[in-house]
Amino acid sequence: MEVTIRNERFEALDSWRGICALAVAIFHYSFVMKTEIIQNAILSNSYLFVDFFFVLSGFVVCHAYRGRLDSPRKVGGFILRRFGRLWPLHAALLFVLMLIVTVINLYGRHPDSLTITDATGNYSLLALALNAALLTAMGLYGNAWNSPAWSIGAELYTYLLFAAVVVFAGKRLLGASLALTLGASLVLLAFAPALMNSTADFGFVRCIGGFFAGVVTYHVHEATRKRKLPLPSVAEVAVVALAGLFMLVAGDGPDEVHALSLVAPVVFGAAILVFARERGALSKVLQVRPLRALGRWSYSIYMVHMPILLLLGYVVWLYGDLGAASLQVDTVVEGHVKQLYDLGDPVGTNLLLLGFLVAVVASAAWTYRLVEAPWRDRFNRIAKRYENPGRAIALLPHAGPVQPVPVKTER
Repeated sequence: MEVTIRNERFEALDSWRGICALAVAIFHYSFVMKTEIIQNAILSNSYLFVDFFFVLSGFVVCHAYRGRLDSPRKVGGFILRRFGRLWPLHAALLFVLMLIVTVINLYGRHPDSLTITDATGNYSLLALALNAALLTAMGLYGNAWNSPAWSIGAELYTYLLFAAVVVFAGKRLLGASLALTLGASLVLLAFAPALMNSTADFGFVRCIGGFFAGVVTYHVHEATRKRKLPLPSVAEVAVVALAGLFMLVAGDGPDEVHALSLVAPVVFGAAILVFARERGALSKVLQVRPLRALGRWSYSIYMVHMPILLLLGYVVWLYGDLGAASLQVDTVVEGHVKQLYDLGDPVGTNLLLLGFLVAVVASAAWTYRLVEAPWRDRFNRIAKRYENPGRAIALLPHAGPVQPVPVKTER
């Protein structure tokens, strides 16, 4: 029996999200530790995978909520669910990171970049407050504390915009989404110095462009869902090749981004359209249990990798400092000189990379189980109760999770 559009589960897309989250973790690692095996053009442009997250979020949220935001209480329930999906894990990791940096400062032996200050630097109290409020993509401060969280803040406030557009645009949602996507791209082209690598300055605009491109993508998917996809395995390989080629030509690393990077939502939207069908051989591979697990843990992977990387970098720095030798060396990455830690042993460095990835995945599995999933389910129950004030709905921890729609790719 053919699955209806309402009940689609998009497991292959979920796995892609896990793979992309790991790629972002490796991208950040490559700008801390000198590791020759991961110095390549595609990895240097892996910051663009964040745009895949944005497009996929717009696609899935449109699928799940477009027809459900028909009353103020339903809008309130939507906001509660999305807040509960993002903020609890972010807050927990921000608190842990604050403890780590505080202990390092109390110890007193650390690089200047780890100094806690009042209002400037990577670890200021002002930046901590802005991070807690998820206001790190609004041009108020640079990247600080758990720096990848800029995209989480951008996405949360984009959810609010989506709810407003659904309410006021109604059946004109597709046209409004096209206008928002185009408008965001033009703003980035005209004003954003880093174009599609905009984070703390124009990150909110970047998210709007990608998210509403995902809304457009979902409308295209819905309109073409019943049409047979010719040669699905070939189509899947083709869109992966297209995405890879795009990553090669979109820029020369994060310091030299090309205007072509603004096409990222279109490229990733095309990939999502193909893999949403789940008809090809690659989709079957993406549905194996380990990759499904990566997809399930993808948000935790994305959020936990930077605290682990910070701790790893500090340990390496401390090792060199105690030995009275600086391990930082000037390294050319995509034509730009970076100061990276060099252990001087390629095998040991590669083993350290492997250990880093294992630690990230293991920690993500743990935070998913203990923080992300329980708090997501708790907020789902609160939202359900808010939407249906006349009904008694269990809020106890042992109650089963509320699944408002059978979609596994929420972020």
